[in-house]
Amino acid sequence: MAKVAVALSGGVDSTLAAWLLKGQGHELVGLSLKLGRGPDLAYRAGAQMARELGIPHLVVDVAAEFQRQVVGPAVAAYAYGLTPNPCARCNARVKFPLLWRAAQEAGCSVLATGHYARLEPQTGGAAIAEGVDRTKSQAYFLARVRVSGLGSLAFPLGGMTKAQVREAAEREGLSAAARPESQDACFLPPGGWDQLMAESGAVRPGRVVDGQGKVLASHGGLHRFTVGQRRGLGVALGTPQYVLALRGPSAEVVVGPQSGLMATGLLARDALWHEEAFQRGGLTVRLRYTHPGVGCRVIPLSRPEGGLGMDNGGGGLGHGPRGRPWENGFIEVKFAQPQRAVAPGQLAVFYSDRRVVGSAWISQAIQQTDGS
Repeated sequence: MAKVAVALSGGVDSTLAAWLLKGQGHELVGLSLKLGRGPDLAYRAGAQMARELGIPHLVVDVAAEFQRQVVGPAVAAYAYGLTPNPCARCNARVKFPLLWRAAQEAGCSVLATGHYARLEPQTGGAAIAEGVDRTKSQAYFLARVRVSGLGSLAFPLGGMTKAQVREAAEREGLSAAARPESQDACFLPPGGWDQLMAESGAVRPGRVVDGQGKVLASHGGLHRFTVGQRRGLGVALGTPQYVLALRGPSAEVVVGPQSGLMATGLLARDALWHEEAFQRGGLTVRLRYTHPGVGCRVIPLSRPEGGLGMDNGGGGLGHGPRGRPWENGFIEVKFAQPQRAVAPGQLAVFYSDRRVVGSAWISQAIQQTDGS
């Protein structure tokens, strides 16, 4: 049996993953990240679960990298009018690489987590695929994890539903079964994003305007808005108004009717492909975690077009317009049907069936025009 490192947050998912692996006879080491932000209780809860399971436990202090790679970029993105995805960035830049390094130092050959995802074998390695529980599958958030490390990963819960996990934890008397699920970003202080942005000096008040630039109201911070938002706009025009765009340089929130949210495609940057997906048709793209997905066609661009926004995904702005188009990481995506509320800063994840084949950070929506 292998010596396996298990990421332990103290929640029911990671705890049951460890319990399953222990039952299979593996030698386990529990690893918990110390983030240095927010309540930062996961490493303490992880230690408690390790004691309950009777396995050794190590705390991995990643506070400096977490601030540099996740918190700082998320704050900067919100201040600039983007909608960041800190979980996807954390998985790729902090959680998996630093846990894997700690696992190797502890003499482990496998890193296991409680994510609802699966690994599918393919030529040259493995691919991340959606978990069986479609309502909880987390493959979307793992899309930026480099495929080179997948051969040493394990997702014990990939074939289970959330209900089955809780049921098993309760049956085995694991105290984590009673722990509630976390809902907010793990690094937020008690006052949420408002407090974090204020502490970071990143609150940018500005104006709410219509599509013609007419000033309708003022707002207290660009971070409080995202494309598609309806409530909390501070305007009353007699018809429902939605956030159509966020203008980073001027801190303006552009509002208008829902029809202005429809897009026929998008521009994206820093595309990361796990396989030669662009040589085949039949791809589906999800524009955010809750998006059901839409058929699409991906077109390589030799140079960026439209607004790139800020660096929200790692290294893309360093790619120049030289070389083959697919090496530059700039793409255009055309949807099979128009989609609502494409938010710059979010992650577009590409699938073939239920297998993740690539991802890219959205930089601009291609708006639907009259008659399209």
